[in-house]
Amino acid sequence: MSELIKNILDRSIKVELHDSNEAETRKKVIDRIVEDILGWDDLDIAYEERVSEDNQTTYADYIIRTADTSILIEAKRIGITFQSIPKQKKVKLSGNIMEGKTGDAIKQARNYCRKKSIPFAVVTNGNQWIIFPAVRTDQIPFSSSSAIVFDSLERILGEELDYFKSLLSRDGVIDGNLAIELLGRNTDQFEERRLNKFFRGSGTRTANPIYPLIENEVISAFSDSIINSDKDLLEKCYVKNADRQKFDSRIQMHLQKREPLFSSQPKRPMRKRESSSLSDSLSSATSTARPLAILILGTVGTGKTTFLQYTRRVASAVYFEKTTSRPYPHWIDIDFRNFSKNENPISFIYSALFEYIKNDCFFKDYNRSIKHAYSQEIESLKDGPMFLISGDEDSFKEKITELIMQDYNNIDPYVDKLITYAAKNSPVFLVIDNIDQFEDDNTQSEIFSDAIALAGRLNINLIIAMRESTYVEHRNSPTFDAFDFDPIHIEPPEIPSVLSRRFFLTGQMLSGKNGSFTALNGADFKVEDLSIFIDIVKSSVLGTEIGERIDVLSNHDVRLALRMTREFLARGYTDPAKALQTFRTTHRYTLPKQEAFRSILLGNQSVYSEEYSVIGNPLDSRLGRSNGELLRLFVLSALVKQSSSNGAGFIEGPVIRDNLKAIGFSEADTMDVLTDLCEKRFIHTKSHGKADINSGYFASRLGGHIIRSLISDFTFIENILMDTFISDKTVWNELKEISQSIVDERDIVSRIKLRARRCEIFYIFIQNQYKPLLEEASKRGLEPAWLSNPLEEMQPELKKNTLKAIASAKRNYGKKQ
Repeated sequence: MSELIKNILDRSIKVELHDSNEAETRKKVIDRIVEDILGWDDLDIAYEERVSEDNQTTYADYIIRTADTSILIEAKRIGITFQSIPKQKKVKLSGNIMEGKTGDAIKQARNYCRKKSIPFAVVTNGNQWIIFPAVRTDQIPFSSSSAIVFDSLERILGEELDYFKSLLSRDGVIDGNLAIELLGRNTDQFEERRLNKFFRGSGTRTANPIYPLIENEVISAFSDSIINSDKDLLEKCYVKNADRQKFDSRIQMHLQKREPLFSSQPKRPMRKRESSSLSDSLSSATSTARPLAILILGTVGTGKTTFLQYTRRVASAVYFEKTTSRPYPHWIDIDFRNFSKNENPISFIYSALFEYIKNDCFFKDYNRSIKHAYSQEIESLKDGPMFLISGDEDSFKEKITELIMQDYNNIDPYVDKLITYAAKNSPVFLVIDNIDQFEDDNTQSEIFSDAIALAGRLNINLIIAMRESTYVEHRNSPTFDAFDFDPIHIEPPEIPSVLSRRFFLTGQMLSGKNGSFTALNGADFKVEDLSIFIDIVKSSVLGTEIGERIDVLSNHDVRLALRMTREFLARGYTDPAKALQTFRTTHRYTLPKQEAFRSILLGNQSVYSEEYSVIGNPLDSRLGRSNGELLRLFVLSALVKQSSSNGAGFIEGPVIRDNLKAIGFSEADTMDVLTDLCEKRFIHTKSHGKADINSGYFASRLGGHIIRSLISDFTFIENILMDTFISDKTVWNELKEISQSIVDERDIVSRIKLRARRCEIFYIFIQNQYKPLLEEASKRGLEPAWLSNPLEEMQPELKKNTLKAIASAKRNYGKKQ
């Protein structure tokens, strides 16, 4: 570097001595600084790009572009001195600096930038460099902005080199240093240009009028806390078979597997040959053998708690049957859903154990447990400190009662003695569940270590259930290292099977129940058997596109699938009278899929909002920068493409980082996008853990459906657009105007046409937003997986779906209106 700097300084002196022209100045000084010192190359720089000004053609000397930002450099010959250059490092763009040749150069660069929509500008004669914001989106006027001034090349290449490079080097600009220094932030989205901020109350969410009649039964059958219901209900709802799908033919994508969590194969009770694995382990436990340590692992919502309760209350019910004739095994649940971070984990565990002891018929029986638990201590006191009163039986019993009550009131010593005694005679299982309700690693570690230490001290069996990601986070900790767990892996069940059982149960509950509701036409509609409506819903969901959508969107999360189905039943259909009348006549009726899908997307909101929806927005990366708005889609598209090939379906984190940096995005941007995509369930890490730059990543089935199906779905796009930032002001005004017209329009056919037009305008807008990412990827020679344009590929399908919606509206409502 020192040789390069010396060479540039020598050149600048020679150029100045010879009064060289602008071309010489650029070639021998400015090019060397831009390319060799700042690290920009021919793929980044456009030289002499045309700028149309006042019907004349002029040329910008340098325009440097990444997919995220751009900088214009206006060069003057080295002999021109910016005479009004100030002594301060940072100066307002008003007053002296805007006068003379300095001001002329700044104004010229600013005007070029405005015509090209380039945010940052530099004017330089090779020796002096002035950097300033030329186009702002935050309503701050140009004259109130500040420029950064470097007044000599010697200082630039000397003591100020690090600062100069931090602002203008490729790495510095990608990291956002220039934007932060000149604007105070690295974002350009300031106005509330999201339609849901303006039309939040305009979307009417009419409830299903029949729902109040079936609500209690639906909540009971479709509750994710079915574990709290009676044994028969649990048995009817439990699904034993795992989802084994390896290829989704609709989107032509291989569904990838993650890395194994253990060197040996864990037991998989969702598979028929291993279905009794936990029950067998429980029944093999004895009071004399080494206590069991079992780890139950699964992803979010796969049913770990349900599996545990099914094992305890159904599969192993006989084993845990309570009797007065003999000691029996104890299963003690500690559910950390009720735990507060302000509590002490060990105190919480002891409180739960104490509650069990107080209510269990063995533990609360003095003659069966308490006197035996304290027998050794009673004998020691009788022969020792209390020997003098041991002959007075009443006095001695009173003292022993006081001792036991003291332990009872202090809880911990009482629990220790009783549990220790019980464990000598029959197996005791301490079952720790839902420890990962808190993302705080310290809290989780404390719960692990407290539970493990307690189980070891009391010599009892320990079962811990947790998410795979939590295990990955903690498996190398000393606590886990010191404890030898037998792993059991709970695979996600088939969502259609889960829903089928829940519909069957709802129908049973409603069989023979009658009621009446007010139909859309205002008439009182009577239903003799409400289970018929459940039959209609069931046939509309199972084996249909609605059912597939629930399956895909839930992404193996049973709790989420049940929640979506409840939302569908509550708000997904507004004319049950029509459904029931048609069904009476034809014995067939399918609920409109678009109403169902919309109710699933919206949840309990009137307008789509990513914050409240079960599905995230793939068309807004939430980086606060318009040029990076479609970065989620860009990364997801590459991962889907990778999963569709015959090779490995993963892309390693460092490769993703390097590819995004090549087109102009920082590692921080990469991590933000990868973290969001994982949290939204569009992608997964190869290692089961949280998003990390060193992880491998692959697209989930949901991510595949986003790219290959949902971005061409009219219902999906017209809802998602409500929570997407619209950076183009013309497009924004047009979308706002059309949205207001939709609200005001009464004619259904006209309204659907307006909705189709809004969708079309929005889609063209996001296509234009995507192009710079694709162009930069192509220019930089990224791998083929990064070079597809899903928006362009799916546009014909979206057009077809939109025309279908218009035709359907005309068919159903055109003649009536």
